[in-house]
Amino acid sequence: MQLSVGEILSRVTTVSDMIRAFQDEDHCRRVLEALVWPNGRRCPACGYRRAIVLMGRENAKRARLGLYQCSSGTCRYQFTVTTRTPLHATKLPLRTWLSGLWLMLQSDKGISSIRLAEALGVSQPTAWRMGHALRLMVGREQVLDGVSEIDSLYGGGKPRREMNRTPPGWGRKGEPKP
Repeated sequence: MQLSVGEILSRVTTVSDMIRAFQDEDHCRRVLEALVWPNGRRCPACGYRRAIVLMGRENAKRARLGLYQCSSGTCRYQFTVTTRTPLHATKLPLRTWLSGLWLMLQSDKGISSIRLAEALGVSQPTAWRMGHALRLMVGREQVLDGVSEIDSLYGGGKPRREMNRTPPGWGRKGEPKP
């Protein structure tokens, strides 16, 4: 039985669950593919919906796990799940990225790069760059779209000071006090 991404991520509630869920790199790649391509693989160059899995030359082995080629006759672009994302050309394992994403989403007020570095076992500058890339990815997905409605609005407080009116007793430069 195949679990959906929502079911997989909803089962991750503790750090030990996270370690267990993101221990296999191939599984992490499949989770990321389901997050990036919820409606199936799509070529990032032309948007074509069909792609083939590339195989290696020796004994039909895969050239690289998760490497695809667009099936469009004019495009033939080779891509992975991280192509044209902030994760493109990363040297870190996908499990490190998914663990960092989970840690960031679990903290209410965010997580510092120092704490992220300690939790993931990477350097602080790497954690800082990871945090920015992950926020960029989450920001792309959480864009408000459509009509927004507000039930009620309270506008109150003291009125703003008028620009041409000086408070009593202060006077302006070069003018006597009233």
